[in-house]
Amino acid sequence: MNWLRRTRSAPPPETPAAEVEPERFEGPAPGVAALLKGVSEDRTHAVLDLGPASDRSLRVYGRYARWVRFADLLGEAWHPRAHGSAGGLLKTVLPRPERPYDLVFVWDILDRLFPDDRPHLVEWLAGVTAPNARHHVLVRASYDTVMRPLRFTLLDTDRIQYEPTSTTMLPPSRLLPSDIARVLAPLQVVHAFTLRAGFREYVAVRRQPDPKDRKG
Repeated sequence: MNWLRRTRSAPPPETPAAEVEPERFEGPAPGVAALLKGVSEDRTHAVLDLGPASDRSLRVYGRYARWVRFADLLGEAWHPRAHGSAGGLLKTVLPRPERPYDLVFVWDILDRLFPDDRPHLVEWLAGVTAPNARHHVLVRASYDTVMRPLRFTLLDTDRIQYEPTSTTMLPPSRLLPSDIARVLAPLQVVHAFTLRAGFREYVAVRRQPDPKDRKG
């Protein structure tokens, strides 16, 4: 545009404000540290990350696992209002693996699903993980937390980077601490932490069934 030719009687049209880029931030992750505590760094494990691929996370996983899969289950633009139930999505996007996963990073997927879809995810996880598999889950602690889809990156075994990826708001069905044990069953919560970033961090284990509980 030639600013020198603008007349005094025709003021320039207002330029729309530039969209503010989402800010990434990082913080400690005691839940990740608890999940990885005692896991041997012999690269014999299998990791499932339900988020998008990340080279930095892969470097952390590579210390423990030979098999790593980034599922990007819901994708950055996925939203339940637009794409419906996640039940069928699990079967098409995540076929049964060659070997069970024993370390799973669920991230904020539960926050991004409506209540009726959450059991589909937990049931699927119970079917593709090994006995005693460890699961890492992040849940928003309040409505003051970033209520948009996030990309999570492991910077180390005890630190997470958060990066908003969309301006789409998440469903308003916030998970309360009293809901977690019920929603994650048959996974058993063994650690819980409240983070300054506005999240609650959980570690849940898929316990091996007790033979005494089997009928017949």
